[in-house]
Amino acid sequence: MKILYINPGRIRAGLDYVIQGQPLNLLTLAGMVPEHEASLIDYKVQDYNEKALKSELNRHDIVALTSMTPQIYSALNIAEIAKNQGCKTIIGGYHPTLSPDFSAQKDYVDFIVRGEGEHTFKELITFLDGNPTGISKKEIKGISYKNANGRIIHTEDRPLEPNLDNFPIPNRDLIDYKDYLYLGARLGTLESSRGCPYSCKFCCIHKMWQDPKLSYRTKSVKRIMQEIYDINWKNDFIFFCEDNFTINVRRTKKILDTIIKAGIPNKMLFSCQSRIDTLDRNPWLIDLMHKAGMRQVFLGIESVHQQSLNAMNKQNTTPKMTREVVNALQDRGISIFGGVIIGYPGETKKMVRQTIQFTKSLDLTCVQFTPITAFPGTQFYDEMKAEGKVVTDNYRRYNLFQTMMNTDELSAMEMYELVMEAYASYYLSGRWLKMVIKRYLNPFGKFNWMSYMIPNFIKQAMKGGLNMLRSQGISQSRVSEELKKMIEKSERFKVKTGEKFKIEEQIIPSIAEKISN
Repeated sequence: MKILYINPGRIRAGLDYVIQGQPLNLLTLAGMVPEHEASLIDYKVQDYNEKALKSELNRHDIVALTSMTPQIYSALNIAEIAKNQGCKTIIGGYHPTLSPDFSAQKDYVDFIVRGEGEHTFKELITFLDGNPTGISKKEIKGISYKNANGRIIHTEDRPLEPNLDNFPIPNRDLIDYKDYLYLGARLGTLESSRGCPYSCKFCCIHKMWQDPKLSYRTKSVKRIMQEIYDINWKNDFIFFCEDNFTINVRRTKKILDTIIKAGIPNKMLFSCQSRIDTLDRNPWLIDLMHKAGMRQVFLGIESVHQQSLNAMNKQNTTPKMTREVVNALQDRGISIFGGVIIGYPGETKKMVRQTIQFTKSLDLTCVQFTPITAFPGTQFYDEMKAEGKVVTDNYRRYNLFQTMMNTDELSAMEMYELVMEAYASYYLSGRWLKMVIKRYLNPFGKFNWMSYMIPNFIKQAMKGGLNMLRSQGISQSRVSEELKKMIEKSERFKVKTGEKFKIEEQIIPSIAEKISN
């Protein structure tokens, strides 16, 4: 059979303008059924053309789509077109897993694949290809579909695969690497683990990888090295696109040591996601990461307020710890992409602006400011829905830029305005641009590894970022007088003391009470 794998259209909000990642999930599914002809359309990097899509669909038997929550309408639109062209339609990914009924109820969706899709997809394709094993639909674990009476059937959940080495190497022949950029750098992607043992309240990872005994699984070092060599080394980076590359520091050390011994840092750089508390407890790991060619790290900064970090189940992280880890990474020339949450329940406007000022003082290369979002199917969503905090079921607004809920302290509109204020203050004040120029254009500095990527960084990251700001109506006029005063005060403090302004040390535990006075 001929299978067309499709990644639906880009979300077009926030930093989606400057980061285009590969659909590694679809590449892995294609690797599961190599006996079937495969093609890939990625509308996150390709222009959508319905006439061309229909022409392509006419040459295929099955369409397999993936979808995050804000992509779901695009995925369903493509599924309807595909069904009308005579294709069988399959949708998987985060949103169909978190809320399977929403998609399964559509007449043009034949099957939903819930949770980990590899084994389920292979069984389903075998079933559709003449069903040589004689299995019934109800026996295929991890799918949802409508029966002849129109009732949605959810089969038994599929157990997770305990050994990720049993999955095939992704079919990377389906992509053109030049289409995929991360802040101006060309990259290949590699998944070395799945899941996360932590339980950040706002996170939907646990719902995707549901299993009481297998919250975190890894690939062997041997398999990871095979995939590193499978990736085209004409790229600038290999990104470990998993929730946290440093969960098990002993395992991380083995991977990094092997990379170093193989001499790979002389030819390829790496990027990953990590946690502040892990790096704080293991400062030696930062040096090892640097030696192994790790030059970009994503960190969840989240908030400057300990009460919020505690409520997120990040009580092992403190603002002081955040600053120390950020300084340690940047002192070694490692670029940081930070994630900040705007409007966590309990935070007022003033508290959010304190977080914005704290983030500015860290001088991170890139920051994504996201309004607190409760994704359908999570416990957090159920709690917010029960409290009447969810203001819309329009999933386009679940894009980590627009807002979908209120809190007791902030309305959805106030939160949205704070998101725009955060972006305006961080990127349009002039401070960020001066920092980037000083840091990355110095041929003798610790960030000189970036120098040859500067043209792409300007073209893709900076130009794309400006387009994002303009499209969302973000300008310096969005910055409030309150935040301006905070910034001025911090600069005066810096000049007076000759030290970096440490806003976290000025915020006492009873800040919420002080604000109301």
